[in-house]
Amino acid sequence: MIEHTLAVTGMHNALAETIRQQAAQQHATPWPTLNLSDFIAFNRTGDRAAYEKNYFDRRKRLAITGAAWLLDPGTENLTDLATALWQICQEPTWALPAHLFKSNNQGIKDAGALAPFLDLFSTETGQTVAYLLAAAQDQLPPELVDFVQYELHRRIFTPFMMNDWHWLYLHNNWAAVCAGSVGMAALSFYAPEDSQLRRILAKVDIGLQNFLVGFGPDGATEEGVDYWAYGFGYYLYFADQLARQTGDQRYLTDPRVAAIARFPYNITLFPGQYVKFGDTPLRSANIPSGLMSYCVQRLQAPLVTPLHYTGVDKNGRFAVLLHNLAWTDESLPVQPLPAETVLPDVAWHLTRRSGWAVAIKAGSNNVSHNHNDVGSWELITPTEAVVTELGSGEYTRDYFVEPARYHILEPRSLGHSVPLVNGQEQIAGPSTAGTLTVPAAGRSVIDFAAAYPVEAQLTRLTRTVTADDTQITLIDTADFKGPSNTLTEVLILPRKPVAVPGQPNVLQLGAHWQLIDTLGGDCTVEELTSHDHAGQPYQIFRLRLQYHFGDSGKVTLRLRSTL
Repeated sequence: MIEHTLAVTGMHNALAETIRQQAAQQHATPWPTLNLSDFIAFNRTGDRAAYEKNYFDRRKRLAITGAAWLLDPGTENLTDLATALWQICQEPTWALPAHLFKSNNQGIKDAGALAPFLDLFSTETGQTVAYLLAAAQDQLPPELVDFVQYELHRRIFTPFMMNDWHWLYLHNNWAAVCAGSVGMAALSFYAPEDSQLRRILAKVDIGLQNFLVGFGPDGATEEGVDYWAYGFGYYLYFADQLARQTGDQRYLTDPRVAAIARFPYNITLFPGQYVKFGDTPLRSANIPSGLMSYCVQRLQAPLVTPLHYTGVDKNGRFAVLLHNLAWTDESLPVQPLPAETVLPDVAWHLTRRSGWAVAIKAGSNNVSHNHNDVGSWELITPTEAVVTELGSGEYTRDYFVEPARYHILEPRSLGHSVPLVNGQEQIAGPSTAGTLTVPAAGRSVIDFAAAYPVEAQLTRLTRTVTADDTQITLIDTADFKGPSNTLTEVLILPRKPVAVPGQPNVLQLGAHWQLIDTLGGDCTVEELTSHDHAGQPYQIFRLRLQYHFGDSGKVTLRLRSTL
């Protein structure tokens, strides 16, 4: 076994027992197959779901099989591990069609050369295969060891060194996941003195440094808590393996790392409930327990909710499962949340009150996993969302192609609680940033005219949100270039608003909140259907309040608690 392998052999805890049970259950079941018709569906129709279901089921099986052997390295588990490595290494490619055939990437340089393409999932697979091979190679059939070693060279190390991969220069999760996975694979595969290991790690450093560039001093990321866990998790998995095997701790001692580790705490609205800006699939994100334990123990990040073991994730990531086994500590203490959190680098402001919380953002419409949402906000209670963000929609081909992306509900401006100005939605681009100031506790001021196209005829658009103990007041003030204009307030609501009898400008939102709007607006409610990140249909309501102004105007919305 490789030196400094994480010690999990013989471990007994809730996760270890679950892995043993899952391994026993899958022992006699056939491996899911990868079909050509599903593989080419993305190119034909834009559909990803069928191929990716079987692909990720295979990764889950590999992860469970590998973890079961590490826990109990007996003959039966070794046979299953050998079969798993044989199965995975016979796949035509470890990359996804959605990445292989994406129109704006590097593409396949030689027709039919699928295997050498490196994306998130091919590099993750390489990390898994290299780690398990190194751990078990003295017990595996030598013919299999030679074959797997060849495949790692062919699929991971050679293409990594021969190509200048675009993701090395991204400032998002791709840089950390891809570079970190290749780095971990190399640490498992090569002897410490091998010059090729040094060359690979030097190139890995490019990606990790660019990943860190994506964070400011506040440690926040516009990608949201799920992509934080993904990118930062692989960053730390690599950094820790490098430190254990070589003593090099530079990626752990970088001063930005401790701030990044605090991100989940900073964007928690209530224990277990996070801000849902951008492409966040779920408000109650299932952050890996090993990652959170490491952030608390090694990086002194505060913890809001008691930790419990989390298992294999929906994409079957072995690195996540392994570190959940090795790092999770269910005894770590929790800390209370503050009344206010301001994250200036991403321009987010969170205000927490007794029984409810509000989050508002400025930011820019030119970020990774971009939504056109400068000025958007949400109001939630411990039991319901009153005004909500939708998070990520279903990932299809069009979801990542402009301008088609901004005709999809979740990323477009009309999928967020931001105004429609003279019929114009917000636009994407580098000159769309809003500015956030926080002049007092519970008060946010956002200037965001730059988020709108010239057709909106704006010279100024300011949103002021003030939170006190029982209500939120939102004031939008606009100045226009011409004399006749419309400003339409938009609220995204999980429940249909209901008129309050006898009060023409009052709507009931959910169980215990009412909206009082400026008189004179034309009110419409749309019931919309979309598909969430998992591809499941859901319904949402879009409230529009349209006002007619001359060359300037002001709208006031008050949301008050009836408790």
